[in-house]
Amino acid sequence: MEYIDLVDENDNVIGFASRENVDAKNMKNYRVINIIIINKIGQIILAKRSKKKKYFGGCYFFSVGGHVSHNEKYEDAAYRELEEELGITNIKLEEIGYFNPIKLGTSSFSKLYKLKYDGEFIIDKDEVEMMCPFEKKEIDKLIVNNPEKFSSDFIKIYPKISYKLT
Repeated sequence: MEYIDLVDENDNVIGFASRENVDAKNMKNYRVINIIIINKIGQIILAKRSKKKKYFGGCYFFSVGGHVSHNEKYEDAAYRELEEELGITNIKLEEIGYFNPIKLGTSSFSKLYKLKYDGEFIIDKDEVEMMCPFEKKEIDKLIVNNPEKFSSDFIKIYPKISYKLT
Protein backbone atom coordinates (compact mmCIF):
# COMPACT_ATOMS: atom_id res chain seq x y z
CA MET A 1 0.00 0.00 0.00
CA GLU A 2 1.28 3.46 -0.90
CA TYR A 3 1.33 6.15 1.80
CA ILE A 4 1.62 9.88 1.24
CA ASP A 5 2.24 12.74 3.65
CA LEU A 6 -0.60 15.05 4.61
CA VAL A 7 0.28 18.72 4.98
CA ASP A 8 -1.25 21.86 6.49
CA GLU A 9 -2.04 25.08 4.61
CA ASN A 10 1.67 26.01 4.75
CA ASP A 11 2.84 22.66 3.32
CA ASN A 12 4.16 21.40 6.67
CA VAL A 13 3.76 17.66 7.23
CA ILE A 14 1.03 16.91 9.78
CA GLY A 15 0.56 13.17 9.21
CA PHE A 16 0.17 10.58 6.49
CA ALA A 17 -2.52 8.44 4.91
CA SER A 18 -2.91 5.76 2.29
CA ARG A 19 -3.25 7.05 -1.24
CA GLU A 20 -6.57 5.20 -1.51
CA ASN A 21 -7.92 7.05 1.53
CA VAL A 22 -6.74 10.42 0.15
CA ASP A 23 -8.44 9.70 -3.19
CA ALA A 24 -11.64 8.40 -1.57
CA LYS A 25 -11.99 11.54 0.57
CA ASN A 26 -10.93 13.88 -2.26
CA MET A 27 -8.30 15.47 -0.01
CA LYS A 28 -6.17 18.36 -1.27
CA ASN A 29 -3.60 18.51 1.50
CA TYR A 30 -0.87 16.33 -0.01
CA ARG A 31 2.11 16.80 -2.35
CA VAL A 32 2.81 15.99 -5.98
CA ILE A 33 5.55 16.63 -8.50
CA ASN A 34 5.34 17.36 -12.20
CA ILE A 35 8.06 17.53 -14.84
CA ILE A 36 8.02 19.14 -18.28
CA ILE A 37 10.51 17.84 -20.82
CA ILE A 38 11.78 20.08 -23.61
CA ASN A 39 13.75 18.69 -26.54
CA LYS A 40 16.69 20.32 -28.35
CA ILE A 41 14.45 22.00 -30.93
CA GLY A 42 12.31 23.57 -28.21
CA GLN A 43 9.29 21.29 -28.39
CA ILE A 44 7.43 20.59 -25.16
CA ILE A 45 6.95 16.86 -24.68
CA LEU A 46 3.62 16.10 -23.00
CA ALA A 47 2.41 12.73 -21.82
CA LYS A 48 -0.90 11.42 -23.04
CA ARG A 49 -2.14 9.61 -19.95
CA SER A 50 -3.14 5.97 -20.19
CA LYS A 51 -6.86 5.47 -20.67
CA LYS A 52 -6.62 3.11 -17.66
CA LYS A 53 -5.93 6.03 -15.31
CA LYS A 54 -8.69 6.84 -12.81
CA TYR A 55 -8.29 10.60 -13.29
CA PHE A 56 -7.93 12.29 -16.70
CA GLY A 57 -7.36 9.06 -18.62
CA GLY A 58 -6.46 9.79 -22.24
CA CYS A 59 -5.74 13.47 -21.50
CA TYR A 60 -2.55 15.42 -22.07
CA PHE A 61 -0.57 16.09 -18.94
CA PHE A 62 2.88 17.16 -17.85
CA SER A 63 5.66 14.90 -19.19
CA VAL A 64 5.77 13.18 -15.79
CA GLY A 65 3.63 13.50 -12.69
CA GLY A 66 3.21 11.69 -9.41
CA HIS A 67 2.61 11.74 -5.69
CA VAL A 68 5.32 12.49 -3.17
CA SER A 69 5.49 9.42 -0.94
CA HIS A 70 5.53 9.38 2.87
CA ASN A 71 8.85 10.78 4.20
CA GLU A 72 10.00 11.69 0.69
CA LYS A 73 11.20 15.09 -0.56
CA TYR A 74 9.72 16.71 -3.66
CA GLU A 75 12.97 16.45 -5.60
CA ASP A 76 13.49 12.79 -4.69
CA ALA A 77 9.94 12.03 -5.85
CA ALA A 78 10.62 13.79 -9.15
CA TYR A 79 13.67 11.65 -9.91
CA ARG A 80 11.82 8.49 -8.82
CA GLU A 81 8.77 9.21 -10.97
CA LEU A 82 10.94 10.13 -13.98
CA GLU A 83 12.65 6.75 -13.78
CA GLU A 84 9.41 4.81 -13.13
CA GLU A 85 7.36 6.42 -15.91
CA LEU A 86 9.98 7.04 -18.62
CA GLY A 87 13.11 5.12 -17.60
CA ILE A 88 15.21 8.29 -17.44
CA THR A 89 18.13 8.45 -14.99
CA ASN A 90 21.38 10.36 -14.53
CA ILE A 91 20.02 13.79 -15.44
CA LYS A 92 19.64 17.13 -13.65
CA LEU A 93 16.19 18.65 -13.10
CA GLU A 94 15.58 22.38 -12.75
CA GLU A 95 12.80 23.49 -10.37
CA ILE A 96 10.64 26.11 -12.12
CA GLY A 97 7.52 26.41 -9.97
CA TYR A 98 5.81 25.78 -6.66
CA PHE A 99 2.02 25.84 -6.40
CA ASN A 100 -0.36 26.05 -3.46
CA PRO A 101 -3.79 24.45 -4.07
CA ILE A 102 -5.53 27.03 -1.89
CA LYS A 103 -4.21 29.93 -3.99
CA LEU A 104 -4.38 28.29 -7.42
CA GLY A 105 -7.34 25.95 -7.10
CA THR A 106 -5.33 22.85 -7.98
CA SER A 107 -5.62 19.37 -6.53
CA SER A 108 -2.57 19.50 -4.24
CA PHE A 109 0.66 21.25 -3.32
CA SER A 110 3.05 20.76 -6.21
CA LYS A 111 6.53 21.49 -7.46
CA LEU A 112 7.25 21.64 -11.16
CA TYR A 113 10.57 20.75 -12.73
CA LYS A 114 11.99 21.23 -16.22
CA LEU A 115 14.25 18.81 -18.06
CA LYS A 116 16.02 19.43 -21.36
CA TYR A 117 16.27 15.96 -22.86
CA ASP A 118 16.60 14.24 -26.23
CA GLY A 119 17.14 10.63 -25.25
CA GLU A 120 14.93 7.57 -25.39
CA PHE A 121 11.81 6.97 -23.32
CA ILE A 122 11.00 3.62 -21.76
CA ILE A 123 7.30 4.26 -21.25
CA ASP A 124 5.33 2.66 -18.42
CA LYS A 125 2.16 1.89 -20.42
CA ASP A 126 0.08 1.68 -17.22
CA GLU A 127 0.82 5.38 -16.70
CA VAL A 128 1.42 6.85 -20.15
CA GLU A 129 -0.07 5.97 -23.53
CA MET A 130 2.48 8.00 -25.51
CA MET A 131 4.80 10.99 -25.36
CA CYS A 132 3.72 13.83 -27.67
CA PRO A 133 5.94 16.71 -28.87
CA PHE A 134 4.22 20.09 -29.24
CA GLU A 135 5.22 23.58 -30.21
CA LYS A 136 4.24 26.05 -27.47
CA LYS A 137 1.73 27.76 -29.78
CA GLU A 138 0.04 24.39 -30.41
CA ILE A 139 -0.49 23.86 -26.68
CA ASP A 140 -1.78 27.41 -26.27
CA LYS A 141 -4.32 26.88 -29.08
CA LEU A 142 -5.42 23.46 -27.81
CA ILE A 143 -6.01 24.78 -24.29
CA VAL A 144 -8.28 27.50 -25.67
CA ASN A 145 -10.15 25.36 -28.21
CA ASN A 146 -10.14 21.93 -26.52
CA PRO A 147 -9.48 22.28 -22.78
CA GLU A 148 -11.08 18.87 -22.15
CA LYS A 149 -7.99 17.28 -23.73
CA PHE A 150 -5.90 18.31 -20.69
CA SER A 151 -5.93 17.59 -16.97
CA SER A 152 -7.43 20.48 -15.01
CA ASP A 153 -4.22 21.06 -13.02
CA PHE A 154 -2.21 21.35 -16.26
CA ILE A 155 -4.58 24.05 -17.51
CA LYS A 156 -4.21 26.00 -14.24
CA ILE A 157 -0.42 25.67 -13.95
CA TYR A 158 0.76 25.91 -17.57
CA PRO A 159 -0.01 29.63 -18.07
CA LYS A 160 1.98 30.45 -14.95
CA ILE A 161 5.15 28.75 -16.21
CA SER A 162 4.94 28.69 -20.03
CA TYR A 163 7.38 31.60 -20.33
CA LYS A 164 9.99 29.45 -18.52
CA LEU A 165 9.87 26.72 -21.16
CA THR A 166 12.31 28.11 -23.68
